[in-house]
Amino acid sequence: MSREWATIDGTAYRRVVLCFLFRPSPTGREVLLGLKRTGFGTGRVVALGGKVDGDESDLDSAVREVEEESGIVLPPSGLRYAGRISWSFPARPGWNMQSALFTAEAGRSVPVPCEEIEPRWYPVDAIPWAAMWKDAPHWLPQLLAGTRIDAHIEMAADNDGVARATIS
Repeated sequence: MSREWATIDGTAYRRVVLCFLFRPSPTGREVLLGLKRTGFGTGRVVALGGKVDGDESDLDSAVREVEEESGIVLPPSGLRYAGRISWSFPARPGWNMQSALFTAEAGRSVPVPCEEIEPRWYPVDAIPWAAMWKDAPHWLPQLLAGTRIDAHIEMAADNDGVARATIS
């Protein structure tokens, strides 16, 4: 199995990364999320990120994905490791993912839309929960508060709802 996949308790998970960029605003702190236009999660508001390619490190993958999806170039030293989360899809095991999570300060960076995602700044206290995956409310508030995440989400048989969430 390539380094693009991880095995946890005998189950294969696609390695991915998610990166949450933050900036101050006159009304408070904001986080960069985006409307997914193509691929996995189309139509949902998601974090920037994606698949780890080949032998790429999680950090290098996060830097690359942020640049590809928003045009924002971050130095690797500017990213902070924020934990891990895995998702199992019992009805679609090919969708299983394990993600390294990162955060970074974006300063005055202006995101640029791409074919895959339309990035947008959201106030941290006004996250568009209804437009996101249903697991997000289980773990994202902790990450937004600066708490390191270690989580496993088991999705429901409909691949939409959450059957079980273990957060520590």
